[in-house]
Amino acid sequence: MSSEGTAEGELIYLGAGPIHIYEELKDEIEDKIVMVNSGNPRGMKRFLHRSEKYQRSVLAGAAGWIFMNHYPAYGPPTGGISPIIPGVGVSYEDGMYLVRMLDRKGRVKLRLETKCTNLVVNTWNVVGDINGTSGSDEWIIYGAHYEGHDIAVGALDDATGAAIVMELGRVLVKEKKHLRHNMRFICFGAEEIGLFGSRAYCDDHPDFMKNIRFMMNFDAAGRAGRQGFCLHGWPGLEPLFGEVIKEIGTDLPMWQTVGPYSDHWPFVLKGIPTATMGDPDETAKRAGRGFGHTKYDTVDKVDLRAMRECAGNAAVLALKITNMNKWPVKHRSQDEIDKLVETQGLDETVRLGIKVKEYLEKRRSSLRPETLAYLDRISGSWDEVL
Repeated sequence: MSSEGTAEGELIYLGAGPIHIYEELKDEIEDKIVMVNSGNPRGMKRFLHRSEKYQRSVLAGAAGWIFMNHYPAYGPPTGGISPIIPGVGVSYEDGMYLVRMLDRKGRVKLRLETKCTNLVVNTWNVVGDINGTSGSDEWIIYGAHYEGHDIAVGALDDATGAAIVMELGRVLVKEKKHLRHNMRFICFGAEEIGLFGSRAYCDDHPDFMKNIRFMMNFDAAGRAGRQGFCLHGWPGLEPLFGEVIKEIGTDLPMWQTVGPYSDHWPFVLKGIPTATMGDPDETAKRAGRGFGHTKYDTVDKVDLRAMRECAGNAAVLALKITNMNKWPVKHRSQDEIDKLVETQGLDETVRLGIKVKEYLEKRRSSLRPETLAYLDRISGSWDEVL
């Protein structure tokens, strides 16, 4: 989602792009082409998304932006960004060549040209239901996005997740006479460029939100490692998930954290209990997306054992949740949602969205057409400046 255009300027390399560096080096960044790598800054507890690095570069006055993969031999990364200044992804090898040139010469001048078009297209959410036997109006949601970036098939991100959602539905519908509460299986569209499918679903069904007991998101699910449960700030659910792990009978992780860059987030903002699956130790070892968002995200990378275990563990959980008469937690209030955002450090992201909107408003007369269209549709909230 880069804007189309040309940028010329000297290169400045900011490493992993820690949040303090953009203000500290603002005079040096202005009118330059900023390059950052895809790694997370050392010592930073929350995940620093590429969009935040991009937006902070824009606010510091960058003329262009380069996103360098921090993995050797994985090729250039892609990802959605706001169409404000020209931006490209480069491989680790090409990025390090530029870094060596910068070290050797002291100054490197670049001409960055992007030829791309941002189109308005239709996309769909694909929905399937299993109606429970109790007559209750409560629902459990299982979701994953089915689209991926157009440089690869998106096997790990997120064909695996979509396949697991469909497998859950296939397995559970065979036992529908034993399932008390309603279940809805959703494959979301347009996640990669801003969670459009899940946001639209939540916005278009405001009255339905209060009936959702729980939402499980399978983004990039079924990767290597243990297939445990990440609860999004819900300590009241730990006893339930502990029982499920005991029933499964293997050593599975259960931990608490939440991030805003996947389809569970619009549900989080409605106060709905949400979770994802995976292995925090494996994630820490991988230290990033791995093959995700590269042309090498192909089906040969898929771990079928991990996918089967993920689907199996999720099915045990689903059976437990759907047949519980009393759900142990309530939806969060707006004050509790705001507190969650703050404790996760995501209030910085909200403020950043407001700053980006204000920055663009001051420059409205000089904006490119796609940037102007982008400005007119955003409110400044974090989820509209991804």
